[in-house]
Amino acid sequence: MAAPAHKHMYYRFEGLLLAIDFFTQRFDTEQLSAASFEFVNEILTLHASALFMKENNRFVMKQKRLYNHIPSYEIGNTEKLKQLVLFRGHTMVSGLEQFLEEDDIRALHIKWLMPLMIGDTLHGFIVSNGNISEEFTEDDMVMANTLMRLINNSLENSLHYAELQMSNAKLDQKNFNLFAINQSTKVLMSEMSLASLHEITTDVFSEVTASQITSFGIVDPLTRKLTITGYRNVLAYTKFFGQFELVTLTYDGGPIVLHTGRDRDRLQRLFVDTGLFRALEAEYVILIVQERIVGMITLSKPVNDERKYDEPTFELIESLANSAFIAISNAMLFEEANRQRKSAETKLKLLQTLNRLVKNVSECGTREELCYFTVRTLQMTFHIRKVLICLRQGDQYVVVNDRGFHVDDSQATGRDEDETASSSIRSLPVIGIDEIGGTLLEGSLLSDYTAEGAALLLPSAFVSLIGSTNCCVIAPLTVANRLVLMEDPYPLGFIIVLETEGGLEEDETLLVDTIAKNISPILYQMSVTRSIQEKYKPDGRMLFLAALQQKINDWHEYRLEFHLYYKPYRSHPFDKTDPAKAELKRLNDGDGGNGADIELFCFDGHLFAFSYEPLMAAGWTELPHQYDMDTVMTYPVQLPFSK
Repeated sequence: MAAPAHKHMYYRFEGLLLAIDFFTQRFDTEQLSAASFEFVNEILTLHASALFMKENNRFVMKQKRLYNHIPSYEIGNTEKLKQLVLFRGHTMVSGLEQFLEEDDIRALHIKWLMPLMIGDTLHGFIVSNGNISEEFTEDDMVMANTLMRLINNSLENSLHYAELQMSNAKLDQKNFNLFAINQSTKVLMSEMSLASLHEITTDVFSEVTASQITSFGIVDPLTRKLTITGYRNVLAYTKFFGQFELVTLTYDGGPIVLHTGRDRDRLQRLFVDTGLFRALEAEYVILIVQERIVGMITLSKPVNDERKYDEPTFELIESLANSAFIAISNAMLFEEANRQRKSAETKLKLLQTLNRLVKNVSECGTREELCYFTVRTLQMTFHIRKVLICLRQGDQYVVVNDRGFHVDDSQATGRDEDETASSSIRSLPVIGIDEIGGTLLEGSLLSDYTAEGAALLLPSAFVSLIGSTNCCVIAPLTVANRLVLMEDPYPLGFIIVLETEGGLEEDETLLVDTIAKNISPILYQMSVTRSIQEKYKPDGRMLFLAALQQKINDWHEYRLEFHLYYKPYRSHPFDKTDPAKAELKRLNDGDGGNGADIELFCFDGHLFAFSYEPLMAAGWTELPHQYDMDTVMTYPVQLPFSK
């Protein structure tokens, strides 16, 4: 008998070594529980046995041997069964009725029980009606308790390892979220364009959540409307335009992650119409709250069916939403700062241009030059589309220069746009002195910001000629001198603006009034000077301009080509010699004149020569584009009428 007993013990220890090898490996609790049932049966040579595992507060039979008459069985997790771990915690062959119900003991003929424990929790147990030797010896109990401790330690280690893996996964998720927040915040904070920022924000939310449809919106606190500024559908290239009207901007401090189904009542208390959420296929609505509701993000179902929205995902979205709101606020402040900077730059440029205009105007020698540069500057620099200057001629105020007025026969005339435009209303009377109201006589400006302004402030006969308008400004050219006004109370003329680029603004009205007040004294002095010059001295400048205009007209009509040259000269203050006559004599004597027919004009320290043949004399410089009056007048020669 000693040899079989020795062999039996050898078999048990070999089985125990195999169990140690198995249970020191990493398996999940289900695998360990199933393996424990097999090892216990083999090592302890149990007769009928069953493995019960905890499911939903009950212990369900998972495996069995020789209980063929029992297809399935459940044991309730009673209060006294819960005490098994606390009061016994080891293999039992007696006192089973203290923890199990009598019905369960009788049904399974339970004579032996091994608890499977994880910490202080009963994970399951193995029951049996005995072993093949009919009773459990002391050696059987020692081996059973050894197996139980091995199995329970393995179960506990497996659970701790699973918890560690879960903790590591959560930590990895948090690390990823922190990295995503860091990188996304860098991108968001570095973008200053609102349009690009809305697009980037939507892309960020779409990428980190894997949502099929992602939308992003910001609340306008004045209109109480939330406008969808970002939209992305990863499965279709579509756009979405819509607004959500909010019942209130105040938030009661509840959850900011709302499910469109479960939290429908809360959404209906916040939004006037929740129907737009269906258009966005929204499953979740995440509110951005900064003391009040400032925006929201909507998420549809994930693109991947296996992906689920969890708490870390919503925490990530909330953090990114706050970063996005800060970035958008910064971008709005940056745009406002840019607008203010551009406004300041525009005003500075306006003052600089006005300064140049005043400088050019002060260098003009005639009323025509003054009016030309004033109108040209208003159109080219200040973007005024329709403007004219009219001066007093007898009892009428007649247009002397204008810009922006067109006629239909421009192709037929063969002249450029400026000439054609001028022909439409130039030299036409605008208003009679008997039609001037008291406001204009007092030197005050009249303005109307509507398209009907011209019809209200100007005679109907003239309004019928000027075409469409979007405003009307009449700035009188009045000298604020009592003696002058006593002599003649009527204005010298008017600057009239009839159309601006983007509608009349107050700054433009002030600009026109300022220019009118600046050029009025100069215009008055020119008028006085002209009247004196007409009596005592011919005006070389006017003769030159008249000759130039005549030759340009001849070129347009007969294609008579000519050359225009200029040459500076300096004469002694006491020299009575006429520079033009002296130069003409020198050219006619053969000094580079080539026998050409030359017309000379002299004024303001320069000689100007018209010739039908090239002029080869030294010191003369040819002016290009001599067939264009505007180009000649703006050529960089130090003349009173140059810019």
